[in-house]
Amino acid sequence: MRRADLVLLDLDGTVIGPDGQVAPEVWEAAARAREAGVRIAVCTGRAACGVALEVAQRLDPDAPHIFHNGALMLAGDEVLHGEEVPADALRAVVAHARHHTLTVELYTPHAIFVDRICERCAHHAEVLGQEVAERDLLEVVQSERVVRAHWIVAPEHIDRATALALAGCEVGQASSPALPESLFASVTGQGVSKGSAARRAAQRLGVELRRAMAVGDSPGDLPMLEVVGLPRVMADGHPDLIARYVSVPGVDAHGAVRALHEAVGLSR
Repeated sequence: MRRADLVLLDLDGTVIGPDGQVAPEVWEAAARAREAGVRIAVCTGRAACGVALEVAQRLDPDAPHIFHNGALMLAGDEVLHGEEVPADALRAVVAHARHHTLTVELYTPHAIFVDRICERCAHHAEVLGQEVAERDLLEVVQSERVVRAHWIVAPEHIDRATALALAGCEVGQASSPALPESLFASVTGQGVSKGSAARRAAQRLGVELRRAMAVGDSPGDLPMLEVVGLPRVMADGHPDLIARYVSVPGVDAHGAVRALHEAVGLSR
């Protein structure tokens, strides 16, 4: 008998390693889990495009996959749920970025916009397999459905980027092993998190949360780890999470494989 009906997988540092790739062993374990009736959904801070979308669709094509830290849920190309960022907050973010000459991107369900494509932004887009368009961000705020604003800054500037007080928003920081020269901060609507999205995905699939597993490595994954019955943390993840939850091997040692095996009752 399997131990989980749903596995929620973070991507960076969990399924995708520093080389930007998913190990063949992960694909094999995912296929075996699906054959056993386990559903697999990504729950990531990445946008719903490029590598992230390709990985999601290969892991489980019809699952409700979560992007933008919970702000967007897709099944195939269909938008199942989207949470917009308040326009006043977005205008404040754009003004703050321009004043301090920092890079911020605005995400709609299917596109990414930036005032100017700088070297840091271009590298981020290249590694993640994303396309980014240059456009006046205030015009984007006025005419598009923005689900997330995303700071991409040097580590020494992250506090400056996140110092802005934003009513009606959630702000969370993240990093990527494939982009060690940058830190990231996401701005989403109030109440949006990987936890709220995990609840929504489980409900859509008719899965009890006690029968759901979540696998992550960073503080941004805490909301989804808190709501499931089977939380798992990568052994090379954040120390606070490792101290709190059951760990699996690090990303280079294919910890996601161990978690998927546990989900179908193949390891203890």
